[in-house]
Amino acid sequence: MDIMIFWNHAGREHGGLEYADDIRKNSPQVIEQCLALREQRCRENKQPNRYLRVDDSTLIELPPLQSDKRFILIYCLDSGLQLSLNYKTNHPWWLIDIVDIQEIRPHVFCVHDWFIDISVNPDGSYHVYDMDDFELAVRLQVLSPEQISQCLKSFHAILTELNSGSFPSPFVEELRETYMFKCHMDKGDTSFGIQQKDR
Repeated sequence: MDIMIFWNHAGREHGGLEYADDIRKNSPQVIEQCLALREQRCRENKQPNRYLRVDDSTLIELPPLQSDKRFILIYCLDSGLQLSLNYKTNHPWWLIDIVDIQEIRPHVFCVHDWFIDISVNPDGSYHVYDMDDFELAVRLQVLSPEQISQCLKSFHAILTELNSGSFPSPFVEELRETYMFKCHMDKGDTSFGIQQKDR
């Protein structure tokens, strides 16, 4: 079953399809309109086998089949994390986003970006970005108390993993190796060597 994934930047919905420079507490109507526009654009640009479901709690995003780019995005539904490698080339290795991933209807997922990013270096060191945006969003009440708690829980969990030297996990490494070393060997193999979860 094909799935779709689209993004929403919390507090920036007033920009519609554009990335708004400022953060606001937007009305439910503005948020709903933004999500509808983003879902519609995702449907219009949909390509087969770009988004795959690995299991109940893991989704991956790959480049279009005709692309020469090599990147992978891993969406971790239970832990509230999005891991990307080579997607944003200004980051040297893994980039981690704190997110909330919701299945808004069967096989359609919205990834809500909750501001905090962590750029990880190959030696295991890391840098945290956009804490100021998160703090502003908290002051503006863009996030509910429950969302703030969930965001901080995800943030502390990944920091613990990074500080213990256990990132990336064997599962993440397996996904990376499957993509990097197998799927580009045969672009005609649209399964990418990964057994998809059929729901």
